[in-house]
Amino acid sequence: MHACRLQEMRAITHLDFKSNNSSNQSIISEVQHIKTSFNKLKQGIFAMTKYIPKPVVAAILEQSLPASHLLGMQPSYLVVMFADLKGFTTISEVLPKDTTVLLLNQWLGAFTQIIHANHGTVDKYIGDCIMALFGAPEPVEHPEYWACKTALDFEAALEELNRSLHQRDSTLPQVEVRVGVHAGNLLIGNIGCPERVNFTVCGSTANSASRLEQLGKTYGVSPLVSGELYRVVRDAFLCVWVDTVVLRGYTMQKTQVYHLVATREAATPEQNEVAGTFHAVRSAIKRLQWDKAQALLDCVDVAAPHFAPYRATVSALATHVVSREAPLIVGTSLCSSYTTLSAKASRNRL
Repeated sequence: MHACRLQEMRAITHLDFKSNNSSNQSIISEVQHIKTSFNKLKQGIFAMTKYIPKPVVAAILEQSLPASHLLGMQPSYLVVMFADLKGFTTISEVLPKDTTVLLLNQWLGAFTQIIHANHGTVDKYIGDCIMALFGAPEPVEHPEYWACKTALDFEAALEELNRSLHQRDSTLPQVEVRVGVHAGNLLIGNIGCPERVNFTVCGSTANSASRLEQLGKTYGVSPLVSGELYRVVRDAFLCVWVDTVVLRGYTMQKTQVYHLVATREAATPEQNEVAGTFHAVRSAIKRLQWDKAQALLDCVDVAAPHFAPYRATVSALATHVVSREAPLIVGTSLCSSYTTLSAKASRNRL
């Protein structure tokens, strides 16, 4: 019996899960093989946690289910984040391959630590992009808060990373990151087949988070969060309204887009001014108070550093105020450059 178990353990260390042969070994030899097999098994499980989130590995070991029983997904409310290096394709074209890999690993490592420190889970790496989850597979209270804190922590970490890379090689380009965050219901669990299983999430919430990250190309600001997320975190974080769009891949569903700027405590007077101005202009347009909206926009100096990042939004709002068209009422396009993302997508607004 012991010899049979020993042989099975030895087979497992070689990823042979079907072998069931027995052999005659001395007690000392059996103990030594058991010790070796145990250590290899321990190393294997540790390595597995580098590929699969620890809570998922723990659940697999605890349930002891065959692979065919691992398949399946459950509905859950989660916060999904996509973070992507800006212009990494261009960077990789001009840098040596070993330097590119070094840069990529440093960025992935620094941001992964931040995600874990804020109770998030890395779902996967997609080239130079990170997909992260907050609220599962390990439940956490207020996942919206931790996701927003993570996005802001990225900015501070990026400054330190750029400084470190510059000290290593002054010719390395500065790295920037685009982030999109959305909250909602989706499916989480395992998909695939008995031979290959992948833990992930499925649903429009993940798609929307990815689209928000991509919108950073159009609006030039990041992180971008959805209106659903903003309504939950607005007391804790200052957000600036940027636009209302139908995201690429959708036909009717409209998404409010906000720029996550800072925590309420850390927000500067200038940042509060921007948020307050856009809110006031939107309110005036909704009420068709054109003169009031125009007066508010007249006070906006797009050359000022705190308004400069929002030139596209300011310009479009001014155009609609002058023409007496209400983009937030009748559904006309607010930002024409959005069509660069999807010419076929609907451009309906509020």
